[in-house]
Amino acid sequence: MNKYLILSILAVTALLSCGNNDKGTAVNNGNKATDSTLCQFNNIDAEKMFAYVDDEGDTLYFDNTFSAFWPQIINGKPCPELQKALFCAMTDSGGLNQLDKVIDFLLDPSNYTEIDGERLIPTNAVKQDEGQLSTSEVDVIMQSMTDRLLIYHLGTSSYMAGAAHGIYANNYVTYDLKTEKAVAFEDVIADTTLLRDVIYKAIKNTYDYTKDDLFIPDNGLLPLPRDFFIEGTVLHAVYQVYEIASYAQGAIDAPIYPYLLKPEEIKQLYTPYGLELLDLTE
Repeated sequence: MNKYLILSILAVTALLSCGNNDKGTAVNNGNKATDSTLCQFNNIDAEKMFAYVDDEGDTLYFDNTFSAFWPQIINGKPCPELQKALFCAMTDSGGLNQLDKVIDFLLDPSNYTEIDGERLIPTNAVKQDEGQLSTSEVDVIMQSMTDRLLIYHLGTSSYMAGAAHGIYANNYVTYDLKTEKAVAFEDVIADTTLLRDVIYKAIKNTYDYTKDDLFIPDNGLLPLPRDFFIEGTVLHAVYQVYEIASYAQGAIDAPIYPYLLKPEEIKQLYTPYGLELLDLTE
C-alpha cells in the first residue's frame, strides 16, 4: 500500500468536510491590522477507516486521523496557493495525479474503488481480530507568523502492520505573505556547493556527527535537504528519517546561524530574495 496515497485519501476527506465546518478562527496579523477577519483558519479533526484486501486474500485494516489548523483567508483573501502547497507537503506529491481517483472513492464509498490495482473497502470499525491494523496520523499546524512569513509544520506518522517500527516526517511550508506564494528552497539558496559545506558544519555543531555517521553517496556530496523553514535570520535545513542518517538518529535539523558565517559567505549563499526573507540585507 502506498503510504502517500493513504495520506491523500485522509487529507481529501478532511478538506471535503472543511466546507461544512463553520467554526473558523480569526487571527489578527501585524500590529497595524484592526480587522479581525484578515486571517481565518478552520480547526479540522477527521478520521477515516478502511480495509484493504491484499493479493493473498488477507484483509488489512487502516485507521487514520487528521488534525489541521487549515487556512481559509490570509490577509483578507482566499489562499489557494498555500492550500495547494500544504496538500502537496502532506502527500509528498507534486503532481497529485491520483487525486481524481481518491475523490471518486470518497464520493461513492459504497463501492470498491481500484486505486493502483488495490481494493479499498470503507469500514465503520477496525476489526483488529480479523486482520492486521495499520495507522497513520497527520497534524497540520501553524508554527509561526510574522508580518512577512507564515510557517506551517506538517507532522506525519504511520505504522504499517508487520513493520519493524513506524515512520514519521516533519515537513514545512514557508509562505510569503507579500508575494502570496509558497517559498521554494531554490528561491532562497544561490550556491548549493557552499550550502553543503555550511549544512555539514551545522550538523557537526548541533549533533557532533562526522561524515562517517551520515549516509553519504558515492560521489561524496551531502544530499540537499527537501524541507526547510525560516526562523528569524536562521534557515533550518531539515532531513527526514533515513534521508541522511539511521532511524535511531532520527530526523536532523541543521540550523544555519548567520553569525557563524562570514559576510561574504552570507552574500554568496543566499539569493537577494533569500537575504530579504531572512532580513540579512544591509
